[in-house]
Amino acid sequence: MTVIVNRPEINLQKKLNELDKPVGIGGQQVLQSNTVRDAQNVLGVGRKNLLLNSQFHINQRGEDVASGVTISGVNNYFTVDRWNEYNNSGVTRKVTINYNVQLPDGTMCNSYKSEHVSGTTNWMHPVQQIPFENWMYGKTFAVSTWVKTSIPNFRMRVCDTTSCYLIGPVIPDDGEWHYVTGTVTFPDHGLNSSAVTQWQPAFGSGSMSATDYIEFACMQVEVGEVSTPFEWRSYQDELQLCQAYYWKMNQNAGSIGHGNYQRSDYFRCWVQFPVKMRDIPTLDIANGTNYFRILSHDTLDSVNTFSLSSNTTRYGALLNNGSASGTQGSGGDVQLNSSAAYVAFDAEVV
Repeated sequence: MTVIVNRPEINLQKKLNELDKPVGIGGQQVLQSNTVRDAQNVLGVGRKNLLLNSQFHINQRGEDVASGVTISGVNNYFTVDRWNEYNNSGVTRKVTINYNVQLPDGTMCNSYKSEHVSGTTNWMHPVQQIPFENWMYGKTFAVSTWVKTSIPNFRMRVCDTTSCYLIGPVIPDDGEWHYVTGTVTFPDHGLNSSAVTQWQPAFGSGSMSATDYIEFACMQVEVGEVSTPFEWRSYQDELQLCQAYYWKMNQNAGSIGHGNYQRSDYFRCWVQFPVKMRDIPTLDIANGTNYFRILSHDTLDSVNTFSLSSNTTRYGALLNNGSASGTQGSGGDVQLNSSAAYVAFDAEVV
C-alpha cells in the first residue's frame, strides 16, 4: 500500500519574521518605524543636534577663553560662538573653556565652565537660544549633557516662548561628571512665533559663593523621546553654521570687499557673507585712526571707520564712508590697516 502525505507549503521568511528577536528599546523603535524617515530619526541619521558649537571650538570673537573671560554686570554676553551668559548688575563671573577633558566614558572633548566670582545672585545659567519655528509646535525634544557642579538642586532647564521647565534629574553637587538626560514637549499652539527657545545645561536657585560653578560638555538637543550619542561635526561644518549668526574679519582677512568712490569724499564697499545670515545683521566694527585703507589705482586712502547701509541683506552688506579722499568713479579694495581693527556682522538671538 502506498501512503501519500501532503505537507502544507511553509513560508520560511514569514516564520523567521515571527521568531523572537533579542532587540532593545532602540531596536524596537526601528522595527516599528513606518517610513524610512521615521527610522532615520530613531538612528539619528543626518544632522540631529539643534545646538551649535557644543564642542566650543568656534571662537570668532577671539576671547581668551582658555585663560578665562571675566564678565562683570553684562547681560547676554557671548564668549565662544552661540553660547552666552545671563548676568545681572553687580555680579562678576568667569567663563573658561577647558580643552581635551576626559569624561568618565572615555570621551575626549572640550568643556564650558561658568564660575561665580563675586556679587549677590541666586541664579546661574549659561544658555544657547534658538529661534522658535512653527515645526516645533507639539514636538518632544530629548536633551542630554555631561555636567558637574558645586551648587545643590540644579537641573537642566528649557524655556519655550512662554514658560520654562526644569527637566531631568537633580544634578549631584559633588563636583563629579554626571551624564543627565531629560525630555520636554512643547505645546501644540499658543507660542510666540517671533520669540526664541532657551536651552540651559543647569539651572537652580540659592545663594552662591565665590568659586561655585557649572561645567558642562557635549550638550545635545534632538527631536524625539530618546537621547542618542553625541553628534560630532567637523570644525568647518560648525564654523559655517555659526557664521549664519555672527561673522568676523580681522587683519588676516586681507581685502574685506571691493567698492568705488561715488564722490571724491564718499566710498561705498560691498562685502559678501560666506553664508546666508539668519537675519539682516547689525554692524560690529572697531573704530580708530587709520584703521582702514582703500587701495585704488591712483591712491592709498586711509579712513577711520565705515557705517552700515540700509541696503544690507542676509547675503551681503554695503559699507559706507563719508570722509574718504579719492577720485570719483575709481574702484578700490578695502583692507584692515591695524591689528586692532575688525569688521563683524551680528545676527545673534538675544
